[in-house]
Amino acid sequence: MITNLSNVDLKLLRVFVAVAEARGVSAAQDALTMNQSTISTHLSTLETRLGFRLCQRGRSGFQLTPKGERMLSACRTLFNATRDFTRVSQSLNGMLSGDLLIGLVDNLVSLPGLPFSQAIRQFRRRRQDVQFQCRICSPAEIEQGLLNQQLDLGIGYFGQQLNELVYHPWCQESQAIYCGSEHPLFNLDAPNHAQIENARWVKRGYLLAQQLCPIAPLNFGAMAYHMESVAHLILSGEYLGYLPTHFASRWVEQGLMKQLGGQSLTYQAQLSLVVRPGEPKRSLAALLADLADSVPHCSTLR
Repeated sequence: MITNLSNVDLKLLRVFVAVAEARGVSAAQDALTMNQSTISTHLSTLETRLGFRLCQRGRSGFQLTPKGERMLSACRTLFNATRDFTRVSQSLNGMLSGDLLIGLVDNLVSLPGLPFSQAIRQFRRRRQDVQFQCRICSPAEIEQGLLNQQLDLGIGYFGQQLNELVYHPWCQESQAIYCGSEHPLFNLDAPNHAQIENARWVKRGYLLAQQLCPIAPLNFGAMAYHMESVAHLILSGEYLGYLPTHFASRWVEQGLMKQLGGQSLTYQAQLSLVVRPGEPKRSLAALLADLADSVPHCSTLR
């Protein structure tokens, strides 16, 4: 029976939580960077220290015992309290702390000047102990993640803005029409408006391009929710589609894509920073300021 928690006990409890959340000893190996034998030994040691069985494990599969379920809940409470204590102590010391959960649309990495990367670098120079968790999402997934409090910040295109969220314009990118080298229009010097409009297109599922661009395609043969997917379909030679010019430039330089329609058929897409309403936590406010600084002439959030 454990009467006073030691550092060894805390380590064993963390192993138990990792195994319980992974639903098995084998599945927890990567998260714990331990082999299966070591994990099993740690669990057995913990069960001996506690005086009861935490889980059933073996050929029949993994299952927590009723006491194991209660212990898992108690461990989560303990570790959350420990994390909250650390954050409070760091905050009182003037240090930014905690986690920042960020959802991004794909391929911001090719934006000129790397503004998101610049903002992260500037933020990391602050007095902070913040852990970033970044994931690639569609705009709809970003908004849902913010509403569900699974994200703190989203960066993307948002054609129809929700009243429950706050959108700050960040930067713009130029979107142009492209075809692949195998497409019939690739070798034409200057395809006309009708040829471009009547070709088979890939539609961006999340961007209301039809409300922004000076062309109204009628033949949508595919739909994609990430720019990389759009690029794959364009490179097949079967579809036309809009891509950010900074993203498409690599294939243009290789002779695998060609821009169609020139400047007259391009449009500017607005990238925005989106958050929940209210005063942001200190770490998020600092990152928003760094994101504003990363884009020349960006006055939002200053």
